[in-house]
Amino acid sequence: MKRLALAMVVLMVVAVSVPLMAGEGHCKGTADECCKKMAQKLENKAWLGIEMDHNEDGRYVVSRVVPDSPAEAAGFKAGDVLLALNGVEWSKKNSDAVKKASYDLKPGSSATYVVKRGGSKVELSATLAHVPREVMAQWVGEHMLSEHSGVKMAAK
Repeated sequence: MKRLALAMVVLMVVAVSVPLMAGEGHCKGTADECCKKMAQKLENKAWLGIEMDHNEDGRYVVSRVVPDSPAEAAGFKAGDVLLALNGVEWSKKNSDAVKKASYDLKPGSSATYVVKRGGSKVELSATLAHVPREVMAQWVGEHMLSEHSGVKMAAK
């Protein structure tokens, strides 16, 4: 569950956490309004395609690179420790600055990441993509279950 929560933040190019997609930190309005608002905002969000965990220093470590993602094309590898995004230090204690730096990134834009790999710093450039429909559906569904627990989801 911890990995999934971090993946949601990171796959959004660490722009904003899923609850922020629906409003000012929490949902306002009905579940249907929230769902529509999230989907509209996610349509224009950039996606990198990594999942992360925290290490003991509070840094984010890539735990998975999504196949055929911008992250894979840029050369990200599991175990990379994220140090910076477009020159902004990337750490747990600096998450607001990272969110601000990444908020304006759109699909098709380029982003430069600095990672620590095997004791060396490596700079990776990625051309970000649209959030895949299946990822968007997962994020919206998880948000609806956590923020709108009284809503029953239809089964396929």
